[in-house]
Amino acid sequence: MKSRLLALMLLLGLLTGCSMLDSVNQSLSYATEATNYVNDVSDFAEQLPIMAEEAITNPAALEQVTNSLQQMKDTIQQFSGLEPPTFAEDIHNQLSEYNAAFLQEINTYLEQLTNQTIDLEAIKQSEMFHTMSSITELMQQIEQLGQ
Repeated sequence: MKSRLLALMLLLGLLTGCSMLDSVNQSLSYATEATNYVNDVSDFAEQLPIMAEEAITNPAALEQVTNSLQQMKDTIQQFSGLEPPTFAEDIHNQLSEYNAAFLQEINTYLEQLTNQTIDLEAIKQSEMFHTMSSITELMQQIEQLGQ
């Protein structure tokens, strides 16, 4: 009887430990994904004005701008589909709000590129850069998730 009780307690202890380990792994995984996402947004924010400037003088560079916008759109959608750990829900909700605005802006530019009505100079002055800045400002909070 004692050995069964001891075995049951040991099993419960292992299960609790596994659950805790899974929670830690999920938290670290989310923090890594969020960090990678914010870094992607930051890189995109740095590169887009350069690409837009080049596309003003080189129409062939429009394809690069279009591809970059589409890739960023895909990245946003993938990140938005992540399931955050409970303690990261507030940060994820903030990112989701920014992502909704970011996607809308990207869709507008993709439509303008398709219709050849885009003002590439206006991209550099757009609200999209404010949104990207807001996303990157959350980096410090995201880094704290991994600790």
